[in-house]
Amino acid sequence: MPYRLLITRDIKKQIKDLPGNLRAVARQRIANLLTEPRPLDCKELDGHAGHFRLWLSATYRLVWQVIEEDKLVEIEYVGPKAPELYEKLGLGRSSAE
Repeated sequence: MPYRLLITRDIKKQIKDLPGNLRAVARQRIANLLTEPRPLDCKELDGHAGHFRLWLSATYRLVWQVIEEDKLVEIEYVGPKAPELYEKLGLGRSSAE
Protein backbone atom coordinates (compact mmCIF):
# COMPACT_ATOMS: atom_id res chain seq x y z
CA MET A 1 0.00 0.00 0.00
CA PRO A 2 1.49 3.37 -0.97
CA TYR A 3 2.00 6.10 1.58
CA ARG A 4 0.10 9.38 1.65
CA LEU A 5 1.93 12.69 1.43
CA LEU A 6 1.53 15.68 3.74
CA ILE A 7 2.98 18.84 2.25
CA THR A 8 2.17 22.35 3.51
CA ARG A 9 2.01 25.64 1.64
CA ASP A 10 5.34 26.61 3.21
CA ILE A 11 6.96 23.47 1.80
CA LYS A 12 5.41 24.12 -1.62
CA LYS A 13 6.97 27.58 -1.51
CA GLN A 14 10.33 26.11 -0.51
CA ILE A 15 10.17 23.80 -3.54
CA LYS A 16 9.15 26.67 -5.82
CA ASP A 17 12.13 28.71 -4.57
CA LEU A 18 14.67 26.00 -5.43
CA PRO A 19 16.95 26.50 -8.45
CA GLY A 20 15.33 25.03 -11.59
CA ASN A 21 17.41 21.86 -11.79
CA LEU A 22 16.94 21.08 -8.08
CA ARG A 23 13.22 21.79 -8.23
CA ALA A 24 12.71 18.86 -10.61
CA VAL A 25 15.01 16.61 -8.53
CA ALA A 26 13.15 17.49 -5.31
CA ARG A 27 9.74 16.82 -6.84
CA GLN A 28 10.87 13.44 -8.16
CA ARG A 29 12.49 12.44 -4.86
CA ILE A 30 9.34 13.43 -2.94
CA ALA A 31 7.15 11.44 -5.35
CA ASN A 32 9.42 8.41 -4.86
CA LEU A 33 8.89 8.60 -1.08
CA LEU A 34 5.28 7.53 -1.57
CA THR A 35 6.37 4.03 -2.57
CA GLU A 36 9.75 3.93 -0.78
CA PRO A 37 9.68 6.22 2.29
CA ARG A 38 13.19 5.13 3.39
CA PRO A 39 15.38 5.09 0.27
CA LEU A 40 18.84 3.56 0.56
CA ASP A 41 20.60 6.93 0.21
CA CYS A 42 18.72 8.61 3.08
CA LYS A 43 19.89 8.90 6.67
CA GLU A 44 17.72 8.67 9.77
CA LEU A 45 18.43 11.63 12.03
CA ASP A 46 20.28 10.75 15.23
CA GLY A 47 17.92 10.72 18.21
CA HIS A 48 14.82 11.35 16.10
CA ALA A 49 13.26 8.06 15.08
CA GLY A 50 11.18 8.32 11.93
CA HIS A 51 12.85 11.53 10.71
CA PHE A 52 15.06 11.29 7.62
CA ARG A 53 17.22 13.50 5.46
CA LEU A 54 18.47 13.22 1.93
CA TRP A 55 21.00 15.25 0.01
CA LEU A 56 19.52 16.87 -3.09
CA SER A 57 22.95 18.36 -3.84
CA ALA A 58 26.03 19.26 -1.83
CA THR A 59 24.23 22.20 -0.21
CA TYR A 60 20.49 21.33 -0.39
CA ARG A 61 18.52 18.94 1.82
CA LEU A 62 15.16 17.21 1.92
CA VAL A 63 13.90 16.38 5.44
CA TRP A 64 10.79 14.33 6.16
CA GLN A 65 9.06 12.22 8.78
CA VAL A 66 7.53 8.79 8.24
CA ILE A 67 4.47 8.10 10.39
CA GLU A 68 4.15 4.37 9.90
CA GLU A 69 0.84 3.78 11.70
CA ASP A 70 -0.87 6.29 9.37
CA LYS A 71 1.15 5.34 6.25
CA LEU A 72 2.06 9.03 5.99
CA VAL A 73 5.14 10.88 4.73
CA GLU A 74 5.30 14.45 6.05
CA ILE A 75 7.76 16.74 4.28
CA GLU A 76 9.37 19.05 6.85
CA TYR A 77 11.97 20.98 4.84
CA VAL A 78 13.31 21.37 1.31
CA GLY A 79 16.11 23.85 0.75
CA PRO A 80 19.65 24.97 1.47
CA LYS A 81 21.52 23.33 4.32
CA ALA A 82 22.05 26.15 6.82
CA PRO A 83 24.48 25.62 9.74
CA GLU A 84 21.66 25.37 12.30
CA LEU A 85 19.03 23.76 10.04
CA TYR A 86 18.25 20.72 12.17
CA GLU A 87 18.14 22.72 15.41
CA LYS A 88 15.66 25.15 13.81
CA LEU A 89 13.49 22.18 12.82
CA GLY A 90 13.67 20.82 16.38
CA LEU A 91 15.73 17.89 15.15
CA GLY A 92 19.18 18.77 16.49
CA ARG A 93 21.47 16.23 18.06
CA SER A 94 21.14 15.96 21.80
CA SER A 95 24.29 16.83 23.70
CA ALA A 96 25.83 13.83 25.45
CA GLU A 97 26.71 14.48 29.04
